[in-house]
Amino acid sequence: MMDETTIRVAIRATARISFLLFLGAFLGDALYRLMPAAATRWLKANKDGFTLGFAGSHTVHLAFILALMAAIGRERALKGTMVVAFTTGFLFIYGLAADVLFRHRTFSPWRFEALGHYYLMTLFAFSFTRHAITKPFFYTPLVLVAVTAIGVRIAAAARSRRDQTLRASA
Repeated sequence: MMDETTIRVAIRATARISFLLFLGAFLGDALYRLMPAAATRWLKANKDGFTLGFAGSHTVHLAFILALMAAIGRERALKGTMVVAFTTGFLFIYGLAADVLFRHRTFSPWRFEALGHYYLMTLFAFSFTRHAITKPFFYTPLVLVAVTAIGVRIAAAARSRRDQTLRASA
C-alpha cells in the first residue's frame, strides 16, 4: 500500500495531467475559430479524444483520492475540500464523456458542453488559486493559463456571434 505522501503526489500529478488534457477539449473549437491553422484544426478535430482522455485521467485522479481516504480517513483526506463542487465537477466530466461516446446525442450538445466546460475550467482556476496562496511560483502560471483559456473561449464566442450577425444582415 502507498503511503500518504506518495498518494498526494499522485493526486497532484493526475490533476495537472487532467488539466492539460482538458485544455485541449476546452480550447479546441475556440482556437480554430480565432486562428484557423493546421495545428488548431488538429486540436478541433481531436477535441473528443481530449475529452475522453481527460475523463480517464480524472478517473485515475479520483481513484487516488479514494486511496487517500482509505489510508488516512475521510475527514482528514477531505479537510478543506469543496466536496459538493468537486462531486458536481465529476458529474460534468462523465456527462461530457457520455456525450462524446454517444455521439453528442445525450444532451443539448452546445449548451451542456459549454456549461460543463466553463464549470470545470472555473473549478480548475479556483483550485489552482487556492494552492497559489502557499505555492505561488508553481500555481500562479496555472491560474493564469486557466483564466486566459476562459478569455479565449469568450473571445471566440463573441467573434462567432459577430460573424453570424454580419452574415444575417448581408
